[in-house]
Amino acid sequence: MTKKLLLLTNLFIGFGGIAGGVMALSSNAHSSLGLSEDMLRYSPFTTFLIPGLFLLVMIGCGNLAIGWANLRQTHTFPYLECLIGLVLCIWIMIQCLMLWSIVALHLIFFLLGLLQFLGGYLIIKQRQLPFPFSATQH
Repeated sequence: MTKKLLLLTNLFIGFGGIAGGVMALSSNAHSSLGLSEDMLRYSPFTTFLIPGLFLLVMIGCGNLAIGWANLRQTHTFPYLECLIGLVLCIWIMIQCLMLWSIVALHLIFFLLGLLQFLGGYLIIKQRQLPFPFSATQH
């Protein structure tokens, strides 16, 4: 059940990240979506190029790749799930700080990232896998 929920989460976030990244990179979409470079006045960026690429590659393609790892039942899948969930949570926090705003989508995607992290952690605990960088003695 946890793996299926995580797969759906990966697909939702993955396709959403790709769509958002493409829209951020497309200068034609800015006016119709209400995006303006003025939104970036508190950030180190003057355009949406770097945030758009990060959203497209890391959040979008990264989630789809981890969803594929879930389907293939690789042994690294739960670790990757924790990592991508943590990356998404940090991405959302940084985005809120740079835009100086919090909207409903920020909260939704932060909670989805938290769900990914906790779901991966739950699978690690269920399978009794060693957690990376843990201080265990052999």
